[in-house]
Amino acid sequence: MTVNAPIQSRPASLPDRSLLRLIATRAFRWWHDLRTGGRRDEVAVLLRPFSFWAGQTSALSGEGGTDPSLVPGYAFHTDYVPSTGGRMRYRVHLPGLTGTRGQLIININGLTEAGESVPPKVLALPIDKLVADGGDFEVTKFGLPGHSYAIMGTLSEDADARAERVEISLKGGDSSDALRARLEAARREFLAAPGTGALGKTVVRRRATLAHPISQMCTASQMAEPIYAEWCRRMDNAPTRHRKQWEFVFILRALEYYGALQPGARGLGFGVGIEPLSSIFAAAGCEVVATDLAADDDRAQVWNDTYQLGSNLRQIHNPQLCDEAAFFERVSYRPVDMNAIPADLVDFNFTWSSCAYEHLGSIEAGLTFFENSLKCLAPGGIAVHTTELNLSSNSSTLDKGGTVIFRRRDFETLAERLLAQGHEGMPITFDSGDTDLDRFIDLPPYSSDPHLKLQLLRWVSTSFGMIVRKKS
Repeated sequence: MTVNAPIQSRPASLPDRSLLRLIATRAFRWWHDLRTGGRRDEVAVLLRPFSFWAGQTSALSGEGGTDPSLVPGYAFHTDYVPSTGGRMRYRVHLPGLTGTRGQLIININGLTEAGESVPPKVLALPIDKLVADGGDFEVTKFGLPGHSYAIMGTLSEDADARAERVEISLKGGDSSDALRARLEAARREFLAAPGTGALGKTVVRRRATLAHPISQMCTASQMAEPIYAEWCRRMDNAPTRHRKQWEFVFILRALEYYGALQPGARGLGFGVGIEPLSSIFAAAGCEVVATDLAADDDRAQVWNDTYQLGSNLRQIHNPQLCDEAAFFERVSYRPVDMNAIPADLVDFNFTWSSCAYEHLGSIEAGLTFFENSLKCLAPGGIAVHTTELNLSSNSSTLDKGGTVIFRRRDFETLAERLLAQGHEGMPITFDSGDTDLDRFIDLPPYSSDPHLKLQLLRWVSTSFGMIVRKKS
């Protein structure tokens, strides 16, 4: 992202802030970092030091181009990098730095979404101190959501500094480069790690397939399998490269593969909205109880406003997938809060949900729901639920609010709980795919195709399906 905007080239007089306001600001920053796990686990992304004013010569290193700079003492100026909130850490390395006098003046400049400048953070660093520190320093800035930031350096008029080159990296920015770097780091590190302890045999390094589905994430290779096209045909859909379609196919295929999708089988769906699965199950001869939030529940308003709330059978029925007589004979509807499942919903052969339990308020609430959904099953019944998987971090995540993003470690916690209770957890693979499409990250506003992996705030996410059989 390159933005042309007024730039501060010297320390500006910043407005005075009361002690109370300063304390409140620092407390907010501490709370925000604590809530999201901080950003120290993120990989650093290299920035181009001279990209903002391309072609202009750096007074510090002579790099950047041959054109004289329009800014006295210009040393470097990166492009602007977007932030979704949280601390940004710029690391500057000046190999071979020499000098005895003057200052390197650092500005972290910010722009709003409308392109308006915000007051910069300004530091004046003595050259002799920088030389003594080996030409290395770090500057942090608490980024605001929707703002973009760049780091700029200028030399004071009396400075005699000279460096071989300028190297700048950033942790905490949310550019497409940073998102890709986090995804690649995850693929190499925590996603590739073997299972340990009680999960040593449960977490496996296996390619995710629909031919033999286990607990797995959405990958492009599954969409290329003949069985994917077959289930899309049975849903009356053209195959697309969209993770939501994958979720429906995964649920259907998993229930078929593990023997739950049979005439006369009883299924219980949570947060069904207007998805096609109830109609498909009814057409297969299953008896279904479809549930969703009650229409008068305040939490249902957002789903109702976007036409995704299923509050009666007419809204849920898809006539192209199941004739009306069979549907209304085999499907019933109940308003159900997934955080408080009624005790009489029991003895089902299968339960399912598609991207629903990340909306229950917290990660713990989602894990508790999964446990409680097994209580609705008859012995040997199958639970298949899909949700969001964090592909950026196994530590920091969005863990509370209207939408949460589960990490690998959260699914491992769930598996350990369920295994301890005697349930059979299907093997889990964190195979993230190996094609270019598996590395493509869809950015807001999202496209409909391809849409396997996407940016959710500062994280990369995709869909993950978990399969568990209730103990016999």
